Amino acid sequence: MMAPLEKEMNNCRFWKNALLIVLVAALWCSTAHAQTVQEVVSTVENHYSELKDMSAKVVQKNFMKSIGKTQTFDGNFLIKKPGKLRIDYTNGQIILVDGKAVMFYSKKSRQMIKKAFTDFQQMNIPIAFLLGAAHIRDDFDVIQPDLKAPRTLGLLPKKSEAAMKKLTIQTDDAGRIVSLVIFDKYGNTTDIRFSEITEGIGLTDKQFVFTAPKGTEIIEQ
Repeated sequence: MMAPLEKEMNNCRFWKNALLIVLVAALWCSTAHAQTVQEVVSTVENHYSELKDMSAKVVQKNFMKSIGKTQTFDGNFLIKKPGKLRIDYTNGQIILVDGKAVMFYSKKSRQMIKKAFTDFQQMNIPIAFLLGAAHIRDDFDVIQPDLKAPRTLGLLPKKSEAAMKKLTIQTDDAGRIVSLVIFDKYGNTTDIRFSEITEGIGLTDKQFVFTAPKGTEIIEQ
């Protein structure tokens, strides 16, 4: 039969060992969280470096600070590397990037604006960020706003002249971006959610060609 003193010493050892295990586990978790940012970014960059094309449904909410209102749009989204992007909104608007120029078409106003494509960070097309998602660390400083949500990252543009002030992305386990929020320098935000994402579907260049209907006013900038 174990003596009371020996029993007490064993209990003491047990709790010391238990405390040691908890401390080691806490230290391991802390280290894992510290590494999560780079791990998540690497997963995203690897995913988009291998991506050839994709399609998705998008819901886009634009908050305009000057009027205090939010506008909601939805539509179909296509991307094909290198440098091709198309969004067909259900309200008749089309945004098209063909690798050389970007076009904004409005069926309602019967007008198309055409600009030279230079840098997605300079463009007023939040989804165009995906064209450079394979090189996040080249263009952004990356932070992790919440350790409890390791796959939500904050991106701060390295270029001071970039149109966006901050970008927040949320990814899945495979590194696929499922949502992004753009914060511009004027207090406006653009919140985009992706669904029905399909990748590697063999999109053709013809799907990124748009001819404006007869009578459309074309403005080149």
